[in-house]
Amino acid sequence: MAEKDYRVLSDLSQLAPYPALAVDTEGDSLNKMRARLSGISFCGAPRRAFWLPAEAIDAPKLQQMLRQKRLAFHHAKFDLTILERHDIDLKGAEIFDTLLAAHLLDENRSKSLKRLARDLLDEEAVDFNDLSQLTLFGKNPDLAEYACADADYTFRLYELFKAEIAELPTLAHLYYEYELPTMRILRKMEQTGICLDIDHLKRIGDEYRLRIRELEEGIWAHVGRRFHVNSTVELGKVLFGDLALPSDRQTRSGRQSVNQWALESLRHRHPVVPLILKHRELTTLLANYVDKLPQLVLPETGRIHCNFNQTGTITGRLSSNDPNLQAIPRGATIRSAFVAEEDHVLIDVDFSQVELRCAAHYAQDPKMMEAFEQKVDLHKKTIADIFDKPIEEVTAEEREQAKALNFGLIYGMGAKALSSATGLSLTEAKAFIEAYFTTYKNVRQIREDVLAYTRRHGHIVNMFGRRRRFPEGNVRTAFNSMIQGTAADICRNKMIALDNMLPSETRMLVQVHDELLLEAPRDKAGEYVDFITSIMESPVEDAKGRPFRVPIRVEAGVGRSWGDAK
Repeated sequence: MAEKDYRVLSDLSQLAPYPALAVDTEGDSLNKMRARLSGISFCGAPRRAFWLPAEAIDAPKLQQMLRQKRLAFHHAKFDLTILERHDIDLKGAEIFDTLLAAHLLDENRSKSLKRLARDLLDEEAVDFNDLSQLTLFGKNPDLAEYACADADYTFRLYELFKAEIAELPTLAHLYYEYELPTMRILRKMEQTGICLDIDHLKRIGDEYRLRIRELEEGIWAHVGRRFHVNSTVELGKVLFGDLALPSDRQTRSGRQSVNQWALESLRHRHPVVPLILKHRELTTLLANYVDKLPQLVLPETGRIHCNFNQTGTITGRLSSNDPNLQAIPRGATIRSAFVAEEDHVLIDVDFSQVELRCAAHYAQDPKMMEAFEQKVDLHKKTIADIFDKPIEEVTAEEREQAKALNFGLIYGMGAKALSSATGLSLTEAKAFIEAYFTTYKNVRQIREDVLAYTRRHGHIVNMFGRRRRFPEGNVRTAFNSMIQGTAADICRNKMIALDNMLPSETRMLVQVHDELLLEAPRDKAGEYVDFITSIMESPVEDAKGRPFRVPIRVEAGVGRSWGDAK
């Protein structure tokens, strides 16, 4: 094995011989919108890397040189943002992201650069907290060697992953045509950020605290005594001791569980349970959003710059943190604290029942497809079909039961879970499920076919070529993964189309599952809503050019705040 050749970069000409370079930034913070650059490392050949300290960087010359190279990053979104904030804009450069490649090639493994180096390159990678072990450089020994090693690992992973992806044409299409463009879009969304109405948040905080006190009084009245509602131990004693409610879920320590799933299963068992669930929701929102969001506003921009995670889920869905936007309930008044800048509005575009449309696409169920093609409310049609009654006679309560059926049964919900979700008796739930699958025969069949395929092959592949592997053999969630992954890739497809076609004055800000939030000039909002809707509802093709079998529909709203736009 060749010796490592890590050195300080004395002149940019030293990088000239390398057509491809791995690039890694080092800064004083993990927040890319706040971090100050400490230096940059480069690698153009295995085990040969260079360190360029921040004080030696000539930004214009470095930018010009890097734009002429093929560039590899591990988490390009992070590094590109830091470089751009330090006047090195690599727009137009050919980029390869080993983080995205690692996730696409095997979504179950760790995407940490150090873990990948250990697992795939047989390197004893040093973590940041152990820099004192590094002694290769005389001046600034720790960070220089650490940074060079990161660039070295990234380059070697780039060579490995690029070759692997090239051997899989469908996966290559997904990587280059979906994942990389999505990374660039998310980076722009993060840099743009979104405005926050802090005064509105303060009012929400006062309302939540008052409501929490009222809920506590109601809970205590039902129980007959005071206790700490936020204490899981005391809550367990009240529910399963004082009230003698049934419990079939336990913690690792053997106590009856009072987590979200356990409480939801008890929702219809006692009137105190909905109050406890609402109390938990409000206390969580208060701590995680009302009190925390103002601290996340960047003083330089006056906006919150969320971090969107492209590799955070095994199904392909996007996630977010700082803040976690996915965890904000759609009806929560917290959404109204996210606002448009002056003379602008927010446009909220929400895919209509996209996961059910994906199920209909795969199942080719004639009744489901007919409902979507005729723009009929699928939930009402479900009840009408099951009970052979006119759709206009379906009640609101029946529609809610059908909604639980439609979203639950495609993912394998059983009678017990349906009973807990709807308040039906177990016998009624079983009858409901049988009637559902009698009406929508193809849905049950496609789910069974997918599970059988996954048991044989150990993975599933969605229409865009995204794979989900099941190395442990538990394939129960295979159909769920295929549906969620397909919906996520449809959203990627539409985000890319919007990015290519919308003018710069209309900007994407937030993506939450099936929902996209944009900001546009107020005087052009109506015009842009129509344009955005037409793009979002345009036909979609799979990896082989075959059309998505069900029409895509979106619902769009406009408002000063995110809450108003829904």
